[in-house]
Amino acid sequence: MKKEERSFREYMEDMIESIDKILKYIGTISSVNDFLNNDLVIDAVTRNYEIIGEAANKIPLEIRAKYPEVPWKQMYGLRNFAVHDYHKIDHIILWEIAQDHLLKNKTMLESILKTESSQD
Repeated sequence: MKKEERSFREYMEDMIESIDKILKYIGTISSVNDFLNNDLVIDAVTRNYEIIGEAANKIPLEIRAKYPEVPWKQMYGLRNFAVHDYHKIDHIILWEIAQDHLLKNKTMLESILKTESSQD
């Protein structure tokens, strides 16, 4: 069976959707301690970070170079760490990324989609 080619826009939409899911899951938790004691939310958040990182790696190099303000490399790095060194992952860092960076990243991705769509 032949693999279906996906556009970078579809990967960016995957990233935005996963960010929305993480923010929704984190929004059900009132504190970092509650997060650390909720394996279901930790697992769901971790999975969506993996999706974000994998999709970030699928964005063409020319798009990544055009928008260096997006932490493409860090997104993929977190994915690799979560997949390959899962036993070492610091859940507090996952919480902090969600609290401090995801909304900004989502805004940047939405802006890129809008800019790139207007250039078609």
